[in-house]
Amino acid sequence: MSAAWLPGTEGQGVADVLFGDYGFTGKLPRTWFRTVDQLPMNVGDRHYDALFPFGFGLTTYPTKNI
Repeated sequence: MSAAWLPGTEGQGVADVLFGDYGFTGKLPRTWFRTVDQLPMNVGDRHYDALFPFGFGLTTYPTKNI
């Protein structure tokens, strides 16, 4: 996991990803509930209605620079 709000000397690595030079994958390791009233919430529960379900995320691929 990395933090991008203070990239310091590593700003070039963040820029490379943001401009599409490299792809990345990010998946949630846990369920994000909608409200605290839903807790506890587990995958497979009868009333499972998560804001972002377990494993939600995205994968990107490098773009070709012109």
